Amino acid sequence: MRKHISLVLAAFLVAGLAIFTSCGQKIGGGLDGQVQTVKTEGWIDDHTFRVTNMGVAKAGETNVTKRKIQSKEAAILMAQKDILEKFKGARIQGASGSVDGELTGIAIAKEFGGMVKGGSVIKVSWTKEQQDCEIVYEVKGRNLKKQVMFGVQ
Repeated sequence: MRKHISLVLAAFLVAGLAIFTSCGQKIGGGLDGQVQTVKTEGWIDDHTFRVTNMGVAKAGETNVTKRKIQSKEAAILMAQKDILEKFKGARIQGASGSVDGELTGIAIAKEFGGMVKGGSVIKVSWTKEQQDCEIVYEVKGRNLKKQVMFGVQ
């Protein structure tokens, strides 16, 4: 019985450590105490696109750990959706002439869906009161900006 309790306790400690270390990620960092600003929205370069999104846990959930996990997952899903919507808008703007927005959206989802789902969370923070989560989500790909804007492979 003691072995079982020890294993359960160890599992909770590892899970808690993983959550708290993911909170400690920093973007950038200055030399000699200087503050550096880092772009968290839009095109970072020709290969990188970022968005910032919020997520909230299910109503009624009282477990803090579960609330953090649920709110982070919700923020990631919202970020992925936002990126695909922004890519759709960029493709329509970059195209010459009239383009069907709905068909463009389907094409963008097929073309970039896997890349967007494979993106990275580069910053995570939670509110203390509700454990709502804010993330910065990044998608990278070779010549991504050209691919999105003009359909160039």
